[in-house]
Order: sequence, then C-alpha cells, then structure tokens
Amino acid sequence: MNKQKIIGILLAGGESRRFGSHKAFAKLHHKYFYEYAIDALKENVDQLFIVSHPALEAQLRKQTSVPVVQDLAEIQGNGPLAGIFTVMEKKASDWYIVLPCDTPFVTDGLVKQLISYTNDQSIDAVVPIINDRQQPLIAAYHYRIANRIEQLLKKKKLKMSHLLDTCNVKFITNHDLQLQGMEFENINNQTEYEKISQKPI
Repeated sequence: MNKQKIIGILLAGGESRRFGSHKAFAKLHHKYFYEYAIDALKENVDQLFIVSHPALEAQLRKQTSVPVVQDLAEIQGNGPLAGIFTVMEKKASDWYIVLPCDTPFVTDGLVKQLISYTNDQSIDAVVPIINDRQQPLIAAYHYRIANRIEQLLKKKKLKMSHLLDTCNVKFITNHDLQLQGMEFENINNQTEYEKISQKPI
C-alpha cells in the first residue's frame, strides 16, 4: 500500500476579537502560539501551510519559512471552511491535518494519533470529541470532501458542523486517545491567557 500524502493546515485567519489582539502572536514560555502548532505538525506531514489573516501575513513571512497563504479572494473571511478549502485548492493531498493557532498545548503525539485513524478509506474525517465537545479544528479531513466544502461556502453555510453533517466521520474520544491533559485547551480571552501562562508547558 502506498504511503498516503498528508498536508498540514495551520489556521491563523481569525479576527481574535475576544482576545483583543491576534492570538497567533501571543506568547507562552517565550514561544508564539502558532509555533507550537508548527512543531506538532512539521514531522508528521509532507507539507505545511499557514492560512493567515491579511494583517498577519507579512509578520508570519518574516518569522517562519512555512508557506503562508490567504483565503482565496472569493471566499476571504468565511471562517475555517475557507481556510481549509484554500489549501485543498492549492495543494492536492490524500489527507489534511488541521490545527488552530490558539491551542499551544497541542502535541506531536496527538497529531500522530489522528493520522493513525486515516488508514480507513471509508471515512471522510477524523474528529475528536473531548468532554462531550466536538473538536473539528483539531482534526483530519480527506481530500474527497473538497467539493462539499465548496458547495457549503457557496451557500454561506459556514459552520464546521454543516460540513460534518455531510461526512462519514470517525469520532474519537478521550478514551481513544492518549492525552497529557491540555492538548485541546484553546485560549479565547485575556483571563484564560493569564491562567495558562502560569502552567508549565
């Protein structure tokens, strides 16, 4: 069986309104949030792309050698689906591993575990459910769903749940994963940021 091609997608296109500044450039222990996602992905994928908010693109290009792209013009600002579809259009692959830029405790080990479920050719997506909450932005998606994403974008049905409703999803829970405990902690506001800043990485 041929090795599957896997591309990593780091989503850094959000407005970060609740946080007050762009979360990608928040720091934890002298390292930017987005760098933790790169470290989790880079050894596990054949290629990696950062989907950037326009205001971040120049700074990201200065600070990293990872290719930085913006949403395709016609779908700019349409949330995670736009970012995922943009990379699918740019580079064909078998699978895409998606991570957000605001989960600094995400690990290489978690990404490896997501990939371990992609050998099942009957599934379109691998999505964790952690503490009864779906985590569609720390997940794996097959290339075959690109057309479905395109149709949802055209209809302005932009929620990730709309996509999952069209897919054969392999849901995995805390019990299926070996976790260190905080991999799915995302940082939405300054209070949460202050709290996690006290924790060891």
